[in-house]
Amino acid sequence: MQQSRTLEVVILRDYVPAARRDLLPGIGLALLARTDGGELLLDTGDSPETWSNADALGVDLDAVRALVLSHGHFDHTGGLAALLQRRGGMRVVAHPAVFEPRWSLEIDGGHRYIGQQHSREELEALGAEFELSADPVEVIPGVLTTGQVPHTAWELVEPPGQSHRLMVERGGEMLPDDYVDDLSLIVRLGAADVLLTGCAHAGLVNIVARCEELTGRCPVSIIGGTHLRHTPEDEIRSIVADLHGRGVRCIAPLHCSGEHGAAMVEKHFAGETVRAGTGDTLALGADGSVERRPAEST
Repeated sequence: MQQSRTLEVVILRDYVPAARRDLLPGIGLALLARTDGGELLLDTGDSPETWSNADALGVDLDAVRALVLSHGHFDHTGGLAALLQRRGGMRVVAHPAVFEPRWSLEIDGGHRYIGQQHSREELEALGAEFELSADPVEVIPGVLTTGQVPHTAWELVEPPGQSHRLMVERGGEMLPDDYVDDLSLIVRLGAADVLLTGCAHAGLVNIVARCEELTGRCPVSIIGGTHLRHTPEDEIRSIVADLHGRGVRCIAPLHCSGEHGAAMVEKHFAGETVRAGTGDTLALGADGSVERRPAEST
């Protein structure tokens, strides 16, 4: 498999606001990855505001070669229709289960829909060219998806103490979500790999183990959602210790990490923790080291 010499990750949408007033934070996540092999998007955020941020940051969306959907929740797919209306035809890589209806079971017993807002047919009519695969896909040279992530590690995929449970509607039944559609991106740099995550619903340790299985080496840096917002401190300590022991040296916790998760990673991770948010660019060295370049104030 080819490798990339360079990687820049532009955070188009995240809950952490930027210093610039023209950039709009939100509950979703969208990342633009620039590599030698071209540019691609990981997720679309929760709304069309993602593309207003892209415009303000000078991003040429017509230059993007592909979009990868990390999973089917609305906060990662909510800007998809607007992107297609703007772009037209576009390759979209995702897991085959990405269109399964998903719900949040609230503490009062009610259900709130949190899945895709548009059907596959509606999105295809707007120009989406779906490539749905549970196996790894090389999206552009040097960048591949993890495909479906086996839950083989010790870590709990759904942390205790949640005020709600995430559910999937499958075969006419409402079931606890097993997150089979959750996938991440591996960017292969010369001396290191970098992992880009959406929400890491499959579990960070599981995902890193999957990377090791596919590439033979541990990703040096992780950028993206960690799904640690509600995770107890003791478990976060165990997770980041496991990751560091495997070879992870830097984590940039975004999105569903929340302030709690990001602060606990910063407290307990033996490597470097990079705090970033909407509008920031993370520049990766050939060794996987991360440099944060904040969006300039306006």
